[in-house]
Amino acid sequence: MDKQTFIDSCYTQLTSIFKEVKDYKKDDKKKHRLEGYLHAGKALGVISNEEALNLMENAHLEVFGETIESRKSRKANLREAVARGDDGYIDIPAYERNKGG
Repeated sequence: MDKQTFIDSCYTQLTSIFKEVKDYKKDDKKKHRLEGYLHAGKALGVISNEEALNLMENAHLEVFGETIESRKSRKANLREAVARGDDGYIDIPAYERNKGG
């Protein structure tokens, strides 16, 4: 398997996993399999850690329309608002909150 085929395979698996997460269907088995696949690629020198992180970021951006860090931050803000009982934040329609703005 050449490098580009490996990268394409990783990207396809990443987008599949992220789409399932977006649809609230978590598949830990598939996630762990991909982690092992990426680890093997790094161990064999097919892909660097930086390339793997970039692949993950790009797939996440394609599926969710925002970076991994941006999504984590937005979700943390929502959890904090719920914990505080901040109805002002919660009353914002989800499609507005999900814009990341």
